[in-house]
Amino acid sequence: MKELVVYQSKGKQLKFVFLAIVMVAASLLVFLTGIGSQDSRNIIFIAIGILGILFFGFCLLYIIKDFIVGKKILVVNEKGFYDYSSAIASKDFIGWERVQELGTYTIQGQVFITVFLFDGDEFIKSLPAMKRTAIKANIKLGAGHININTQAAKGISREEILHEMSIYFDEYLRKSSIVIEEISI
Repeated sequence: MKELVVYQSKGKQLKFVFLAIVMVAASLLVFLTGIGSQDSRNIIFIAIGILGILFFGFCLLYIIKDFIVGKKILVVNEKGFYDYSSAIASKDFIGWERVQELGTYTIQGQVFITVFLFDGDEFIKSLPAMKRTAIKANIKLGAGHININTQAAKGISREEILHEMSIYFDEYLRKSSIVIEEISI
C-alpha cells in the first residue's frame, strides 16, 4: 500500500506567516521605543524588543520554510504513523503494534482523530513536561493518548484520513493474526 502523507493547507500557513510578521513588527516597535526613550526603563524595552525580534524572526523563517516546502501534519504507512499535527504531537514514530484503538474525539466543537495506546503510560512518560500535562488533561476528558488535529489538512477530510488509518491498522491486525495462528499450529 502507498504511504499516506497529509499536508497542512497553504491558507492556514499563510495566516501564521502574517501573524509572525505582525509580531516581528511589534517587537521592532518595542525596540525602537526603547532606543528613542530617555526613561530609565528604556533598557527593558530594548531587551524585550531584541528578544521578540530574534524569537519571532526565527519563527517567521521557520513558517516561511514550511510554507514553501509544505508542512506535513501526518504520515501513515503499513508500519505505523508520525503525527506532526499540533504543538503537543510527539512527532515520534508510532508503530501499529502499540495501537489499541482508533476513533474520534470531540472537544468544544473540534473533532480529532484519537489513538489509544497499549503502552500509553510509557508513551506519556517519554514526553517533555508541557506535552505530558496537556495529554493527561485530554485523557481525563476522555481522549486517547494521541489526538491528531486534521482541521488544517489539505485536500483530504478527517473521515478519509481515519478511514485510511483504519485500513492500515486492520491490515496490520490481519497480518499479526496470521503470524500468531502459524506459530500456534
